Amino acid sequence: MEWVCRHKWLTAIGVIVAAWICFQTARSFFLPREHQIRHALHQSIKNRFPEAAQALEKRYGIKPFKESKIPSGDSRGDRVVLVHGLDDPGIIWQNLAPFLSEKGYQVLVMTYPNDQAIAASTRFFFEQMRVLATTDSGPVSVVAHSMGGLVARDMLTSPAYAYAEAATARMVPAVRQLIMVGTPNHGTQMARFRIFTEIRDQVFHLFKPDTHWLHCLLDGTGAAGVDLLPDSRFLTQLNQSPLLENTQMHVIAGILCPWLHQRALKNLLGDGLVSVDSAALQQVPVTRVNGSHFSIIRNLSKSSTRMPPAIPVILRLLKNQLAD
Repeated sequence: MEWVCRHKWLTAIGVIVAAWICFQTARSFFLPREHQIRHALHQSIKNRFPEAAQALEKRYGIKPFKESKIPSGDSRGDRVVLVHGLDDPGIIWQNLAPFLSEKGYQVLVMTYPNDQAIAASTRFFFEQMRVLATTDSGPVSVVAHSMGGLVARDMLTSPAYAYAEAATARMVPAVRQLIMVGTPNHGTQMARFRIFTEIRDQVFHLFKPDTHWLHCLLDGTGAAGVDLLPDSRFLTQLNQSPLLENTQMHVIAGILCPWLHQRALKNLLGDGLVSVDSAALQQVPVTRVNGSHFSIIRNLSKSSTRMPPAIPVILRLLKNQLAD
C-alpha cells in the first residue's frame, strides 16, 4: 500500500513536470505575441469590471510611507522613493521603510501593477514622478528591489522620457542615486517559474476584505515574466542604453551560499533567483551580501529582530550621497 501511494505521488510530480516542459516549449513559439495576447485579455477584463479596476488603480502611485516623519513638501534632498519588484504583495519594505523613517528620511513608496509589462510600469513611474514634482521638485534617491530596478533604469535612460532634461526643467525630481537590490539586469531563467510568486501574491491579498475576486487578473497582464527572461526584447534594448551621467548607481547582490569555496559557483547561484553576473553592470559598483533574494532586504518573520544585510549598505550609500 505504501509503495502504491509513493508511486502515485511520483506519477503526479512527473505529470506536472512534463506539463511544465510542454508549456515552456510551446510558449517559445508564440513568445513574441505573448505581450499582445496578455494585454488583450487584461483590457477585456478591465472593460467588463470597470469599478473593480478603478478601485484597484487607486492603490497605485507614489505615496508617503505611513510612518514617515518629515512633512510633504520639505525639499531637504533626503527623500527616498522605494520601488518594489515582480509579484510583491507589499511586504518587501517592512524593514527598510520604518528604518529609514526613523533615521529621518522622507520615505515614499511607489506601488504599481506588479506583473504588467515593464515598459508599462516605466511609463506609470514617470507619470507619478511628474505628479510628485508638482508638490516638491527637489531631488530624490531611488531604492529598487528586483524588477523595480529595471523599471527605474528604464525610466531614467529611455529616450522616450528624456528624464535628465525633464529634471532640469523641474518637471520631475532629479534622481541623485539609484540603488538596485537583487535586480536581474541581464534577466533570469527563474522568471519561467513566476507562477509561484503570483500564487504568493494572490494568497496575501485573498485575506484583505476589499480584494476583488478577479484581483489576480486585474493587477497586471503577467507580461513582466516575458520581459525578465534573458535576452528578452526589453532587456536587450535596456542594456544598450548608456549609463546615467547625473545619477550615481550601485548594485547590491545576494549570495545564497556564502560557505561555498568556489567563487564562480557562488556568483552563479547568486541570491537563489538572480545570479551575481545578472545583477552586475559594467562600471557600476557591486556590494555582495549574504542572503536570499528576499532575506537580504527583509526578514521573513515580522517578529525577527535581525538586521537584513542590505539595509546598512543602503543607509551608508544614502549618507554618502547627501555628504557629496
